[in-house]
Amino acid sequence: MIVHPPKRLPKGRAPGRPRSDQARESILESTLELLTETGFDALSIEGIAAHAGVGKATVYRWWPNKAALVIDAFLTWVEPELHFPKAPTVSEQLKLQMRRLITLLRGEFGVVLGAMIGAGQSQPEMLEAIRTKWLEPRRREAREIVEKAQLRGELRSDIPADTLLDILYGPLYFRLMVGHAPVDSALAEAVFDIASAGFAGSAQKR
Repeated sequence: MIVHPPKRLPKGRAPGRPRSDQARESILESTLELLTETGFDALSIEGIAAHAGVGKATVYRWWPNKAALVIDAFLTWVEPELHFPKAPTVSEQLKLQMRRLITLLRGEFGVVLGAMIGAGQSQPEMLEAIRTKWLEPRRREAREIVEKAQLRGELRSDIPADTLLDILYGPLYFRLMVGHAPVDSALAEAVFDIASAGFAGSAQKR
């Protein structure tokens, strides 16, 4: 599976930054470049280290396996798009963020993420990397937003925040993995419209 992620990371620090930062940046760049050339399945820590001009031990200092490294490399690019946008209501925030996620899942990140989730069915460390590096940081932010909205009465308080998020985002990942229909904005709109009718709290029903 060959993917085509961007080849260069944005330079976030001025010349003279510590050598460890330079090495980390080189590793992330090499990961993205090798994904373009070999695809995820053929990617190896050894190959990344050689391409970056570092030893394997340097790579393993920061990442326990290639799944964690690949996710970090992509997150370097997409992190700004993953945070919840500002909006008048939490419902609008959720809807806008679902659209952003759809955009990512339709691109190269979705290809790689789908491959890693598939591989994770037989490789527990792969799923662990996805949960800790990709899923939980996003869920933490979303959970906080939902719970605050429940306290304000914007969303029903009798539905656990994690259950509400599963209902909203589960269909997106289902289509990503099964591929029976496109992962597109129409899906996000339909899921949100159907689900939000049951999530509305007392403050929205007045």
